[in-house]
Amino acid sequence: MPLAFHPDETSPLVAALLSDLGIAPGTLELAIDARDEMLGFLVGSCEGDRDRALFGYFRSGASIADSLGQVLRWRFGSLERMGKILDFASGYGRVTRFLVRDVPPERVWVADVYADGVRFQEERLGVHGLVSAIRPEDFVCAERFDAILVTSLFTHLPEERFVAWLRVLLGLLTPGGMLVFSAHSPEVLPPGVPSPETGIHFQETSESGSLAKSDYGSTWVTEEFVRLRLDHAIGPGASLHRIERGLCNFQDLYLALPEGGVDFSGLDFQGEPQLSLERARLEDGGNRLDLGGWVAVRSGAIHGIEAMLDGERLAAVAGLEPRPDVAAFLGSERHLRSGWDLACPLPPGTSRTSAVLRLRVVDGRGRPQPLWAGSIESALLAGSRQEGEKLFRELWQSQNLLAEERARAAVATGEAEALRVRIQAMEASRFWKIRNAWFAVKRWLGLTEER
Repeated sequence: MPLAFHPDETSPLVAALLSDLGIAPGTLELAIDARDEMLGFLVGSCEGDRDRALFGYFRSGASIADSLGQVLRWRFGSLERMGKILDFASGYGRVTRFLVRDVPPERVWVADVYADGVRFQEERLGVHGLVSAIRPEDFVCAERFDAILVTSLFTHLPEERFVAWLRVLLGLLTPGGMLVFSAHSPEVLPPGVPSPETGIHFQETSESGSLAKSDYGSTWVTEEFVRLRLDHAIGPGASLHRIERGLCNFQDLYLALPEGGVDFSGLDFQGEPQLSLERARLEDGGNRLDLGGWVAVRSGAIHGIEAMLDGERLAAVAGLEPRPDVAAFLGSERHLRSGWDLACPLPPGTSRTSAVLRLRVVDGRGRPQPLWAGSIESALLAGSRQEGEKLFRELWQSQNLLAEERARAAVATGEAEALRVRIQAMEASRFWKIRNAWFAVKRWLGLTEER
């Protein structure tokens, strides 16, 4: 099979990521199939920067596996003692390669409509494979599973397929089993698209270049819609829990169990933090890198921010500064203290192009999550872009305010002119002349000062 990334290749960003994650060299399958559309999508979103795309590919896979691992441990305890797991719509193993580090591969099944992707995972990861189907009624599976994991499938399904796949997958669970799947909330709809009154919005657009957009588009759903469709799929009484932005700080994570009355209060979930790099400047004659931005997390906690350079910690900060604008942007006072600043002294001779700079967020478990990586030059470029976008937004707002003031001034000018004309008309009237004569007499008699 042709590979887009070979395990023997050298990628500084990937090597740094694995070090941050505590993954020893040679203990994670790094091969990426050339037909894996996710890597191609990431290369495009990274403006052709393959190394940054590789970092994003493996980082997102590790993050998703971490989120899934948390809910599986909550439900079943140790992953090593679990029964069978189905990673449904698993693609080419971006997430599965991390799952099999904790769950023995002989207890893991994968399924996908891409037969080549299934075969790739069978050969590379040692898991069991099932070729899936576009239509739920065409999917055949004799196995039953303790847990079924579905990431980034329900985010693409039209309404009738959404309900049908819920019914099929819930029917493959063992007693006490759990279906975990992700979905887009209307909160992440593109700008200008209204929240759906029916609870679901489907568009025939996606990153896939091979699947029909009518079968695999883009879908946004409300929690109420999911609850109603769950009842429709298997009848009332099932348990459902939603973790807001529980997957990569973007997709909601749903836990569905056929049994009723499940208590989710013991689920202590640590979500992936959201890190924004707003400023990156060289100061002190190029000997210091000043960084700044904001960070937030919807579930769990943040204990600090770290800047790493080629494996060495340059700077760290534990306390966060007030950012009312961020709290307003995210819609919660929970995120008021979210601002961060780092002054990073650079070692003599540091290369701006080859040294690997990483920004890590230490989460509530004390675990560093690497969320940004690149060269110093790429950080400076990212900071310049952010500052440029901020200036553009401020200019746009100023222009809007100026336009509003001009409009108000124009209205006021028009009103003043209309009043002047009205007064002239009144003064020219017979009534007004009599009124003026009467007040002249009163002033002559000393009865008034009014004119």
